[in-house]
Amino acid sequence: MTSINIVHQLRWLLVTSILVLASCNNLIEYSPYQAGIGAHPKRNVQVVDDLGARGKEEFTPFKIALIGDSHTYYDDLEDQVRELNNIDSIDFVVHMGDLTLSGIHREFIWYNDITGKLRHPLITIIGNHDYLSNGAEIYKEEFGPVNFTLDYRNCRLVFFDNIVWEKNVQDPDFQWLYQACDAPEAEHRVVFAHIPPWDEQMSIGNTRLYDEILTNNEVDLSVHGHIHRFFYGYKEAHLPPLHTPFLVTGDSQDREIVILELRADTLLVNRKKF
Repeated sequence: MTSINIVHQLRWLLVTSILVLASCNNLIEYSPYQAGIGAHPKRNVQVVDDLGARGKEEFTPFKIALIGDSHTYYDDLEDQVRELNNIDSIDFVVHMGDLTLSGIHREFIWYNDITGKLRHPLITIIGNHDYLSNGAEIYKEEFGPVNFTLDYRNCRLVFFDNIVWEKNVQDPDFQWLYQACDAPEAEHRVVFAHIPPWDEQMSIGNTRLYDEILTNNEVDLSVHGHIHRFFYGYKEAHLPPLHTPFLVTGDSQDREIVILELRADTLLVNRKKF
């Protein structure tokens, strides 16, 4: 074999190797602690800014679609996105957390790939599974702060990180929550947090303080995920008139979408099965 042929073969092997590695780039999980998605930086921040800018007018009724706990149920999440795209009446979508199972980089990418097909604005809150591995840092890099608010059509919507165990803390940031809920001029006040206050993650003190904050600020509804089954109403330990009603979404495998409609005189909840 001549030296010219050897050089040509080496060049061919080099080019082939580069092409193979490039095509496999999205298949390799280098480390469960890897971060740096970077495809859609600070997605929540951008959506909240856009919605806040176009929702400055006085109150008019609007609808929020709710999903959550998609974990690795990717086929079901795909179907949820497809179904959401068939609903014209919703203003935006909120995912109630646990977009991953293990909080690894690859799961965030898969979630983004699927929800990237959604034609409605999407807000994604953090769940307890999203704190596993390096998930909290990936979430912050991808979506932005874990606590934030949205003022939309004269309603105060509060998105609150109430994770305790996986975050290795004793108490969520209740001081931030109290200040965020303090919006007396708002037509409605709604809090979105992954874990319901009656869950075992919440101590008795945390549950009572959460109820007190919602009651003192006349919050109209407390929305959650985490328990993988639908619930709407009051719990025995959280009865009116001193407490706020709860709405809990199921997981993606339930194959439903919850629609929360905010009207001037009431809030309406509907479940859309598919």
